[in-house]
Formats: sequence, structure tokens, C-alpha cells
Amino acid sequence: MNRAYALFLLLLAAATAPLGAAGLELDIPEALAPSWRSILVEHPLPTGLEIVGQGGSERVSMERLRQGAAPGPGMRRIVERTFLAPVGRLGQAERSTGEVLPIESIRLPSVALPVDGLFPGQPGYSLVEETALGIEGSDPALQAWFESIPEAPSTEEAGAVLWIGAVGDIMPARGVDELIQGPRGLQRVFGDTLPLLESCDVLLGNLEGAATRRGVKAAKTYTFRFDPGALAMLAQAGFTHLSLANNHSFDFGETGFLDTLEALEASGISAPGAGRNTAEAGTAREIAAGGTTVRVLSFGAYPVDRMGFDGRRTARATAARPGILWLDDESLAAAARQFGPDTFDVAMVHGGEEWTSAPTPGQQRLYRRLIEAGADLVIGSHPHVLQGMEAMGGGLIAWSLGNFLFPGMDGTKGGEDSAILRLGVYRGAIRYVQSYPVRLKGGTVRRQVTEPAPAGVPPMGVP
Repeated sequence: MNRAYALFLLLLAAATAPLGAAGLELDIPEALAPSWRSILVEHPLPTGLEIVGQGGSERVSMERLRQGAAPGPGMRRIVERTFLAPVGRLGQAERSTGEVLPIESIRLPSVALPVDGLFPGQPGYSLVEETALGIEGSDPALQAWFESIPEAPSTEEAGAVLWIGAVGDIMPARGVDELIQGPRGLQRVFGDTLPLLESCDVLLGNLEGAATRRGVKAAKTYTFRFDPGALAMLAQAGFTHLSLANNHSFDFGETGFLDTLEALEASGISAPGAGRNTAEAGTAREIAAGGTTVRVLSFGAYPVDRMGFDGRRTARATAARPGILWLDDESLAAAARQFGPDTFDVAMVHGGEEWTSAPTPGQQRLYRRLIEAGADLVIGSHPHVLQGMEAMGGGLIAWSLGNFLFPGMDGTKGGEDSAILRLGVYRGAIRYVQSYPVRLKGGTVRRQVTEPAPAGVPPMGVP
């Protein structure tokens, strides 16, 4: 134990201990002093114990153990578990820097890496440090104090990672809606990407088009409409949130938009950033998963198209009109009011320029303002091709994830290449970043395997 800390405890005890108090010896290593002080805040030592340097009749000790190591003698219990991981860098796949740190201290652009293909909370994960508290002696007050201190949560509970998945544009028309609702539809459409989608606790995508059989076709170059029954299949694949804040949700007018909202609600998929009025569109969709509350908002920020379709004027929700949330100062302020330190906050944005491989300066300014407003994750769409990622303020921006499921892109430069982004959130922040390359083929999508998979983990790649 640190001598200065021990002297402080001795002086404190000498000032408060009654005459005839039992002698209490403390064996607390300096590295565990913060843990010890945290215990004392909730569980002060009983009166009648005088802290002495050595040779006390009663003894309290703490020690740090690697998982599986046997604690020392005396009544012992695990009061704290700390999970560690090898450290990598964003965009460098599984290349370790050589460091091994507590996971909660690993912050972007550093990332945690799996251990033998395992993650915290999974049986067999080996990088776990446990803090054991013990007592020796016969003082009944000390024994009662010890029994009042709770055991740390189990390895599975304390190490649980929340997995958030995100994909790019989904446009289930041009026969995809029929295929996905047919025999083995999910397997035929998603193939080897399906287990990865299903592994996510929260799964996000951008839904292009209207789920309707009604409405008047808009005067646009491209309009998309698909069978509403396809949405139930997307829900089965694991999708929890699909954004309508894009330039195709009004392809069949307000009627088609409202039909799409109703079809999503019927399928159990949330539609952040869309609603029957401004208040509904501007309310973050909330989901509880893995002990974490996740809030999602979606925004339109796309330019006027060459046929003159202006989403800000035509598709934006008002107090009296259904539509989408537009990204501006007003909606940024609304996001800041709803995003907070006790939630994991996601912003999905449909913006930037189509068919460009890098974000525009305006796109960068807007998306970074969302991080400043409290977003932990910003997912972009609209360019139809992959763009990069950026770490900022502990959060992550994925500028564009390209076309995930979008038939008709055959032969377009970059239009068939996409990625599934899988993020591991631990104690409220992104610690794991995994990107899995995928490729469109007609109305189906398949993974592009670039390297052998670690045990129990799908192969990883970097977009």
C-alpha cells in the first residue's frame, strides 16, 4: 500500500476511533486505492475499528487477479471486474498496436480487438481482471460490513457488448420484393450476409422508395415502389430502423409516404425522421438493448435533383403536413435536446453528392455539427458509393455506406460495392469497429471475403 495513503488512513482512524477499538490492518495496493475509496463511499467501515499499520487482529485486503486465478486466504468476494482488449486503430482491420488496455479506456480513433475471436461477455474471454476483497478476523461488525458489499455482476452481465449494425441504401423493388417473399426468400436475397445482420442488436438502413400500391408517380427521373409485404421480411432479417428521410420516400406522393409509414409500423420497424407532422418526425425513436438506451434520428440534406425535385420544399414535415425531418439549425437544436450522455445517439443523414467518393465540404460541416450536438454515430447515405469514416470527439461518422440492396446497379462504377458496418458499444461508447465488404449482384447481396475468419467471428475488411 502507498505509504502516504496508509498514513492518511492511520491519522483519520486515530482521530475517530473510540478507546479500546479493535486493531484493523489494511492491505490495499496503491493501484487499487480508487476502488477501495469507492467501496468506502457506499459502505463506510464500522465504528470500533482502529486502523493500525501491522499486526492488527482484524485484516482487510484487496488484490487484483487475472480471471481464473485463486484469491488469497480469508473471506473473499469479487467486487469488480475489468475487461481488457488488444488495441488497434480505426481502418487498420485487426492490426494490434501491441497495447492491452481496459476496454472503457479505449476511445476512437483507437479500437478494441477481439481475443481469439471472442468478445467480452462471451464464455472463454480471457482478458478479464478481477478485484477481490477479503477479511480475516472474528469481529462480528467487520463480518457484517463485508457481507453488505455486493458481488460484482457476472462476467456475462458485466462484459455485455451492444452490437449496432448499419448498411447503405435498400431499394426492394425491381423484383426484390417478390424474391424476398418467396420460398427461402431471406436466404436467396441476403445469402451469407444474413447471419451478420441477425447478430446485431440494433440494425439500421436507408429505405429508398414507397411501400405502396397507390399514389401518383412524381415527376422525377427515377421513382421506386415496392410491395409492402417486403418490409416484414426485412424485419425478420433483423432491421430495427429504416430511414425515410431521403429523396425517394415521396416518389408516389403523400399517399405513398403515409402508406410506407403504416407498413413500417405494421412490420415493427421504426422510421426515425419521418412522421405525420413535425413533432412526430422530429422525435427520436428509442430502443432499449443490452442495458443501453439507443436513440435514432434521421435527416434529409440532399440537393435539388436535375428534374427540380426539392426535398426541403416538397417532403419536409410541417405542423400540418406529413414528411421528413430536414437537417438545419432548428432540427440540430432538436437533436441536441434529445441526445445526451446517458443514451447512445445515432443520426442518419441523406446528403452529399451522388457518385462521389469523398464527402463534400458542406456534408462534412453538417455531419460534424451532429457530433457536436451529441450524436455518437452519424451514418450517411445518398452518394450510392462507399466513402470513408472519421472519428471525432469519441464518435464516428460513416460518410456513405453505398448501395446495400439496390437492383439495377450492374456495371456502375462503385455502385455494386458496399459494406456492413458493425459497431460494438461498451459502457456507452463505440469500442469495436468492424466493416464487412459486400457486393450487389442483381437483386441479391453477398459478402466479399478478404481474409480467413478468426475463431467464431466472420472475416473482416475495411471499406
